[in-house]
Amino acid sequence: MPEQSRSGAPMEWTTVQHLDLRHSGGRRGASARPMQPHAAAFRSSQAIVAVAIGTHVVEFDALSGSKIASIDLGARVVRMAYSPTTSHVVIAILEDATIRSCDFATEQTLVLHSPEKKTDHVSIDTEVHLALTPLEPIVFFGFHKRMSVTVVGTVDGGRPPTKIKTDLKKPIVNLACHPRLPVLYVAYAEGLIRAYNIQTYAVHYTLQLAVDSTIKLIGAGAFGFHPTLEWIFVGDRGGTLLAWDVSTERPSMIGITQAGSHPITSVSWLPTLRLLVTISKDGALQVWKTRVIINPNRQPMETHFFERAAVETMDITKILTLQGGEAVYPLPRIKNLAVHPKFNLAAVIFADMSGTEAAKNKAAYTREGRRQLFALLQGARGSTAAVLKEKLLALGSSGILAEHQLQAQLQEQHLKGQSQLTISDVARKAFLHSHFMEGHAQSGPIPRLPLVTISDSSNLLRDVPVCQPFHLELNFFNKETRVVQYPVRAFYLDGFNLMAHNLSSGADNLYKKLYSTIPSNVECHPTNMSYSPKQHLFLVVFELSGTNGVVHEVVLYWEQTDLQTVNSKGSSIRGRDAAFLGPDDNQYAILEEDRTGLNLFSLKAVATKEALENNAAVLEENTFADNAASATSTERQGPLQFTFESEVDRIFSSPLESTLLYVISGKHIGLAKLLQGYRLSADNGLSITTKTDGKKFIKLKPNETVRPLANNPKRSCGRNIDKSEGANCFC
Repeated sequence: MPEQSRSGAPMEWTTVQHLDLRHSGGRRGASARPMQPHAAAFRSSQAIVAVAIGTHVVEFDALSGSKIASIDLGARVVRMAYSPTTSHVVIAILEDATIRSCDFATEQTLVLHSPEKKTDHVSIDTEVHLALTPLEPIVFFGFHKRMSVTVVGTVDGGRPPTKIKTDLKKPIVNLACHPRLPVLYVAYAEGLIRAYNIQTYAVHYTLQLAVDSTIKLIGAGAFGFHPTLEWIFVGDRGGTLLAWDVSTERPSMIGITQAGSHPITSVSWLPTLRLLVTISKDGALQVWKTRVIINPNRQPMETHFFERAAVETMDITKILTLQGGEAVYPLPRIKNLAVHPKFNLAAVIFADMSGTEAAKNKAAYTREGRRQLFALLQGARGSTAAVLKEKLLALGSSGILAEHQLQAQLQEQHLKGQSQLTISDVARKAFLHSHFMEGHAQSGPIPRLPLVTISDSSNLLRDVPVCQPFHLELNFFNKETRVVQYPVRAFYLDGFNLMAHNLSSGADNLYKKLYSTIPSNVECHPTNMSYSPKQHLFLVVFELSGTNGVVHEVVLYWEQTDLQTVNSKGSSIRGRDAAFLGPDDNQYAILEEDRTGLNLFSLKAVATKEALENNAAVLEENTFADNAASATSTERQGPLQFTFESEVDRIFSSPLESTLLYVISGKHIGLAKLLQGYRLSADNGLSITTKTDGKKFIKLKPNETVRPLANNPKRSCGRNIDKSEGANCFC
């Protein structure tokens, strides 16, 4: 069983939709058998996927499933990837050994390189290596275990093909380009990797285990790159997974683990979840988390760098049958996983189900397999769903019906009054009447491409970015300046780094490092973030875990918009949650660690006209924790302190003056007016009642949680109840 997540429940793979490819691939006519997709690639900054099936490459909108364009290449694709310099172009190596550029905007192809001999061909299972750099319109490619690399331009009239002889006389087993730097990584046999400059081919550094290492590497089977940090992930052909930090002049290995005994064929980073996904040649899919991201100031232990993430094993039957799909028996093996570099989205490529081996074993699945399966179901009467599923997986026969279908049929039978039926009874009935009977077994190619995502039922709105609202002057064309104001960045958190995503280019940059140093015995997790476009202020809540327990801290950071804020270092205040108040965000509140205390701070706007037009504001000095000690008693007025009558779990912003939303999980959402009321004799504070008598509130069910939907300038609150076991209310 996977390790439980911090929220208590593991995440799971689920299907977004199936791309229908039954009428693609080049074959026509009633007798034409459907074909199976064998390669896929995503655009770097858009939800668009290209799928190779037969001799065609088809482009789809990954969100709607609509077909955008299709190109017939005349030969099947062996490897392909979107060009990082031209977003609508795919670079592909075909079975006829040519390299082609496929432009979906014009639906035209361009031959970039042809083999020296016209008789040269490669099969779809041949290992060929392809590497593209975003810095130049060129592609590096090479065949497995050759001694040279070829580089050619990716545009018409570009760089002519050039063969590069490397400085090492060793077989080349893989190629990769750094996504941001002018570096080409060439992987050699026995695990050695060298980094070359893409222009001069000078050696930058070498990645290699120590000579006295007991771990023996075969050679890199796959590369993966962190989107913001200078980390390189390498999946070895011997099943070893490694991580290298190349941010210094002398790169160091920061992580190593054994992922299995089979070669690792795919390594991908999921940026929204900050997880690493690996695929092995035997079809095993594993998800890893990297511990060092919680505190980069701590010297990592190589053997503890990778940890199994709290993600359920991918249920292939469930993936194939959800969202209107069809089950396939026997279950196919995962061949590859194409992961979107920006979104929580991936395409599952299965091994070819139309091969002769599958046809040869069909009798075993329809006769002997049926007998064993029926005996198992007979013996599982009265068993729970978990026990039944475990036995089916042990037999390799989980494809009778997906678990969610069994549950749905069981619920349907109970509604009909047959409450004495168990899930094993439904499974046996489904088996006896399913299409897995002899002569009706569903086998052969899978003409649909499942798009999948990792779903977290406890956090359905994970990592929603904070973005400035759009603004466009109505008299734009009458202005001499002709300047359009629109948001150019969306912000998100990566560890304790505030990252900026450029909405135009799709590039990610480090906007601000919110902590300069953290003690080595403290782990730092960001929990939530609020941003005020009017005050240019971030409120970021961190959870700090140490030997003395868990505490929370709110970091305040001002954007450097003018001379008065350019030298601002921000501040930090102890508290478990934070929210802005009022239509102008001229106040913010901090919920204390005990969940009852609340501190209200005020922001003082600059009085100059220019500053007001820029919505610039600075924090009063007496609200800085660092300056509080140096302020005199007459200058220091301090925050206004309030106390909730009962414990509060979250606070949210409100557009009403001096008003915020508070949440008591499992009870209600209420409005709190932060005005001076009667004083409590005990602590000289101001009381906030959490009673609902005579007040407007939203009642919460025990299984409902509340999460922010977006940083809307109007800050309205809406409610959405999920149909699953855990529901959510979005503010």
